[in-house]
Amino acid sequence: MFEKSEFLEKLNSQKGGFNRLLLGVDLGRGYAQLSLYTEGMEEPISVPAAADGETYAFPAVLALYRSRYYAGYEAERVLKLPDAVCFENVFELALAEDQVTVGGRTYETRELMHHFLRLSLQLIGEYGRADQAAAVMFTTYLEQDAALQERAYRILAYATARLFSKKTKMYLQTRSETLFHFLLHDPERLWENNALIFDYQKDGMTGWYCTLEGSMVPRSVHFTRLSPCEMPPVSVSEEEQPYFKQELDAEFSAVIKNLAGKPYGVTWLLGEGFKGAWMDRSLDHLLDNGRVFWGNQVYSLGACLTLLQMEPGNESLKGYAFFNDTDIRWHIGLNCRRQGLLTENLAEEYVPVFEAGTHVGSCHERIYVLPAEGEELVILARSVHDGTIKRLSVPTGELADKPLGENRLLVEFDFLNISTLQIQVTDVGLGSLVPGSGKTVTQTFTLD
Repeated sequence: MFEKSEFLEKLNSQKGGFNRLLLGVDLGRGYAQLSLYTEGMEEPISVPAAADGETYAFPAVLALYRSRYYAGYEAERVLKLPDAVCFENVFELALAEDQVTVGGRTYETRELMHHFLRLSLQLIGEYGRADQAAAVMFTTYLEQDAALQERAYRILAYATARLFSKKTKMYLQTRSETLFHFLLHDPERLWENNALIFDYQKDGMTGWYCTLEGSMVPRSVHFTRLSPCEMPPVSVSEEEQPYFKQELDAEFSAVIKNLAGKPYGVTWLLGEGFKGAWMDRSLDHLLDNGRVFWGNQVYSLGACLTLLQMEPGNESLKGYAFFNDTDIRWHIGLNCRRQGLLTENLAEEYVPVFEAGTHVGSCHERIYVLPAEGEELVILARSVHDGTIKRLSVPTGELADKPLGENRLLVEFDFLNISTLQIQVTDVGLGSLVPGSGKTVTQTFTLD
């Protein structure tokens, strides 16, 4: 899950009010999708992007022709005209560059993103207008990169500022979290037997292994990226795919066979790459382990379901916690005497350091402590899987030149990966009157 952005929190805190139009937008590299929920619907629906009423994904393409912008399939038609200007993969373009120059003219990419979303949101038609929405959830292919996610927040905030009302709240999450909310909505709870999820798009395939672990409450749902999980880019049309059937089938079968040690009871196949009747052996392998579902609207629907599950009184999330493959699975705390408690009979207290579910890249913490003489630092690690508590001890007796209790220690916590905790302790003293020795001890603990 994306960590909360201070920018976005401030943006949303200034908004209030509520109505029942909720929008879910999936922004892919080469395409986008739109789903919505309004009052009276039993569940969210996907918005058709083409006249056939059955096509939901539309190209992430923007065209400019004679001072007018066009998006999606309409943009692809306009681009056949002479002098039309093309902007492909608009969201990815905006993330990469502030400006782009085409035909000698410079364009602001976040302004291009505004026009793409403005035209795309017109698809909701009879269900209302974008400025009537209570909330919008964007889901993207982005990973949990703090700098990149903050850039995405700002681009989308600018692009939608003139589209939504001042009361519309905006959120952003990863695709794996969107899948979590989509699967959580499944009334049969098929995913509780572990699930495989494959997403096969034009740029290749990604996969996740979804597991429900432990008897602790909340129960932890883990999404782990599958590797290896390579398939060739979808470079042929659905009509041509049968000619490449054996090659595609053999490669997907090889991916599945590599998962022999991972039990699963259900598989979801997402994306345009799974269109066409090219799966024979690979589908048989999947069916041997359980049920198989194909879908192409999961992300935008999952974005809408997330908003519904966030509403007050909704019990869907109760008892479940989401974990990405970059989230730590341990609660970390420290039993110590805190800095500044320079009184008699100092009381030891438990100080939380990291909460399970925190992105590993954000697990850096510094705490000052005042240990008693001869005392070891005791770090407590509690697993979300089964509640197991590990006591991790760091000896400090050799750090100080003066008796412990008179000196102050700086304890630095870092997760090197989701299961390796490094702790460094330095004697820093109590200031100029009681200088520290500067000695340091470092220990590394493997938790899993």
